[in-house]
Amino acid sequence: METTGDRIEQFKSDVTDMNLKTGNPSRDKTFQALGFVLMLVGVIGAFVVYVSSNNLNSQLDVTSQVAFTVAFLALTVFGAAIFLRYALANFLRMWLLRQLYEGQANTDRIVDAVSKR
Repeated sequence: METTGDRIEQFKSDVTDMNLKTGNPSRDKTFQALGFVLMLVGVIGAFVVYVSSNNLNSQLDVTSQVAFTVAFLALTVFGAAIFLRYALANFLRMWLLRQLYEGQANTDRIVDAVSKR
């Protein structure tokens, strides 16, 4: 019976042999990090603008600070979308490859069982 380590190594070698497009890992990680940084900048910026707006007396100044806060929150949402896109793409790519590999292994087992009859 195959051990887990043998199955993992066999999977890696089969993926390499298939010459599948698995994406550019450095670009994916760069964009994932960029999304995370944008989320942080948006949250921190919105908090700083909110705290600074508490010291203002003029309604006009407070309204302009609200506009900045909304812009920072939009930056946070944009960063989250970029982060999730690249994180989920990497996960789903490997999940699909694993499903294909396991499906092929199950088919091979069924063919072997039927041919032995």
